[in-house]
Amino acid sequence: MDNIYTGIPSSEIESRIKHLKSYLKKENIDGAILLSTPELYYYSGVGYDGAVYIPVEGDPIHLVKRNLKLAKSFSRLPTVTSFGRKSRLFKTLNIKPFTKIALELDILSFSFVNFLQSKTRNVQLTNCSSILRQFRSIKSDYEINRIKNAAKLVVNSFEYCLEIATPEMTEIELAVRLESWLLDNGHDGFITTYGFNTELLHYAYVISSKSSVLNIHFTPISGYGLTLKYPYGPSRQKLGKKPFIIDTCGNQNGYISDTTRTFICGKFDTETHNELEALQHIKHFLQTNLKPNVNLSDLYNEVMDLTKELSIYDSFMGTSVDRVAFIGHGVGLELDELPVFYPKGPRLVPGNILACEPKFFIQGEKVLGVEDTYAITESGNILLSKSPDYYEIST
Repeated sequence: MDNIYTGIPSSEIESRIKHLKSYLKKENIDGAILLSTPELYYYSGVGYDGAVYIPVEGDPIHLVKRNLKLAKSFSRLPTVTSFGRKSRLFKTLNIKPFTKIALELDILSFSFVNFLQSKTRNVQLTNCSSILRQFRSIKSDYEINRIKNAAKLVVNSFEYCLEIATPEMTEIELAVRLESWLLDNGHDGFITTYGFNTELLHYAYVISSKSSVLNIHFTPISGYGLTLKYPYGPSRQKLGKKPFIIDTCGNQNGYISDTTRTFICGKFDTETHNELEALQHIKHFLQTNLKPNVNLSDLYNEVMDLTKELSIYDSFMGTSVDRVAFIGHGVGLELDELPVFYPKGPRLVPGNILACEPKFFIQGEKVLGVEDTYAITESGNILLSKSPDYYEIST
């Protein structure tokens, strides 16, 4: 049983709990009840349905809704017990009246929060979602290595793509082949997102030039998808002999990387080469400037000015009013973590992991992208996704 998973080291969990307790004490909060899968995993080492309670004083408690014996086998917390009835949650945790308890109020349902409040009206509930995300935005060496390994697997999948992609292959066919290869070679599956209504079915997001459309969903460039319920992602459009992108999320032990590369079945023409070189120029600019204390707001404006100098502004990260207002985002246990690389972005700090995704788009005609995952260090950054920026496939 112990060999099924690779668990998070206990020292990691202990350090995280200590950090959160320090915050709770500073803010005069008596404890935090964590309910989302990323936070359950982050603070207990396992994502079983239930709750983790971290009191400002005393040991944390891990509550699980079923299969208590299995949960005890994998949880890094010493106290693991049954969740019990939802209406008795505060009593199960021995939370006293007139205390202040933190919850992830921006993602819990209104009805659930009201229900909890109705059962203990003398307990003050406060939101801790933002601070939890800020804590997770600064990665340890353990976490950085997980993301590095995830990125390496994605790079290897691009090499596999060179062996199998043909002009007659559809986007979804290539996506399925790549995802099967990824899972066979160590990819850990689910890609978790924070944003509302942002389900991701695919790890390998294959988009051809012909089916490229404006940002229907949360990305600068989307495909048509397979259904109008989820009108984004790989479609049944053939790759053809124009450029296509593969935007792939790696996953090792729940930690996500994000890498995009541009491919073509054949050779890139001169114009496309020039556009790819412009994206590479932006990549090199970012590699030079992503470092601690750099203000992402200022850097965003500098990149946008650079796109004008490179004559790609009109097609960079979307077009006109549909242009997305970011160039990158944090990655970790979720695909869309902090910090966000946008006009109001914060200053970078060591431990931030940032996926920067310069992309070029002419709807239905051309799609190009070079996305990389960077780890911010004390002196600069480390490129975690090391591969050629684009590939020509012999046909």
